[in-house]
Amino acid sequence: MVVKSKLLERTNDRARIALLMMQKTFSVTAAVETENEVRIVRLDANRGYSISHSVRVQEIADYGQPREHALPEGQGPGYVWRVFSVTRLEQRDGGVYVEIETIAMSRGIPLALRWMIKPLVEAMPRKVMLATLTNTRDAVGEEVQAASMKTQTVAQGMGADNRDR
Repeated sequence: MVVKSKLLERTNDRARIALLMMQKTFSVTAAVETENEVRIVRLDANRGYSISHSVRVQEIADYGQPREHALPEGQGPGYVWRVFSVTRLEQRDGGVYVEIETIAMSRGIPLALRWMIKPLVEAMPRKVMLATLTNTRDAVGEEVQAASMKTQTVAQGMGADNRDR
């Protein structure tokens, strides 16, 4: 889903990010570029949440084709018009609980195109959520693996120091 992401600005409790998202269903390819503002709140050492909302959504016409171009904001089929999400995180029981609520608004689908576009619009939220959770799990796994390798390297170095004595 997320083809490209870019951190535009970051402070302790706020971020501004750009995302290029794409999904293909049947012969329809939907691509949108969004700019989102994210507010990050840390409640305590183990809990926090973020609130994200789109401040700009532009659909990309003919995505992946030589004639690809961004449509003026607010124009196009309206696959995604605005996005709002709340993510809650809590560390406990030896892991991290993640709860994500997302609202994505789209424009009405013309009756003549409904048979083709409706499956795309209905499948997108589930695919976005699944991709988000999968990417989060994978990123956490990579961090755990990196920390484990660092610990092993330090332990091996300490063992070499003791053998030298």
